[in-house]
Amino acid sequence: MTTISDVARRAKVTTATVSNVITQRVPVSDKTRARVLQAIEELGYRPNLVARGLAQGKTMTLALVVPTLSNPFFAEVVEEVERVADQHDYQLLLSMTHNSWEEGKRHLERMSSRWVDGFIVMGMAADIADVLALKNGGKEVVLSVWNQDQYTQTLPIIDIDFRLAGELATRHLIECGHRQIAAIVEEPVQLTRRKGFEAALVEAGLVVPPEYIRQGNSSFESGYQGTLELMALPNPPTAIFAGNDWMALGAIEAIVSKGLSVPYDVAVVGVDDISQAAHTHPPLTTVRIPKREMARVATEMLLRYIQGVDVPEEPLKILVSPHLKIRQSTATIRGLSDISL
Repeated sequence: MTTISDVARRAKVTTATVSNVITQRVPVSDKTRARVLQAIEELGYRPNLVARGLAQGKTMTLALVVPTLSNPFFAEVVEEVERVADQHDYQLLLSMTHNSWEEGKRHLERMSSRWVDGFIVMGMAADIADVLALKNGGKEVVLSVWNQDQYTQTLPIIDIDFRLAGELATRHLIECGHRQIAAIVEEPVQLTRRKGFEAALVEAGLVVPPEYIRQGNSSFESGYQGTLELMALPNPPTAIFAGNDWMALGAIEAIVSKGLSVPYDVAVVGVDDISQAAHTHPPLTTVRIPKREMARVATEMLLRYIQGVDVPEEPLKILVSPHLKIRQSTATIRGLSDISL
């Protein structure tokens, strides 16, 4: 196994110089640095990350806090955060709060007392007050997939323009000729999506009846139950906007269970574009969220703050734009002839 002493002998420098090149604590001339890096590459030396972290006053560990992994959206996000962290020689500590702010508070307190350099908190997995307590305690924190009405002036945020997502989905249904459009959303998590839904209706001169808004919890089951309730109304909707794909898939199942057809009788649109969306029957029209891009930018943003590299004076606020993906769960209200594939 190659040691730091082997590298020092190959580069004809002291072990302290090799350490300084690795940790970047003390300036080293470009010529010497190049010689050390060449020796590291030739010998295949892998610095001890624990020792490197101690030298830099860092743990080389990031914490990612999500509400659940039962939603495929977060599973894909976790993969990308871990990939980017690994590229920067960081390991990832994952925590799930199971959609409970009480659990979220316990998890944040437990992890903050350990050696973690920074946190990415997603999906409103914890109360914003508890997240701010982390920041006030000296930890670097980045928010993502958050309720935009709860943005703060003190925390950097990488998020999706979920208001636009609601607008895109609803405008598409309106363009298909639908006027009786319902929504199943989880609040407060998906409040911004609902606002986009309502804004598109107002833009078209439409009013949504209160009974057309159903509360879900982002699960397949809540989409199923909410749709059964909508279909039982005296004047049921001809189209449903679901706050995420998982609820949209539940909505499709409920519609079919009533002997109705998607999209002949009721059109359905979701948000996320999870992997299952393209393979259900019918394939789901949805608003595609660039999950991996968002996860990558959030992780790189956190690393910038941890390392103190190009840190802006004001916390960054970045919104990533979603895109409509039209499949066969929607069609013009006149029939299926104008479906876009």
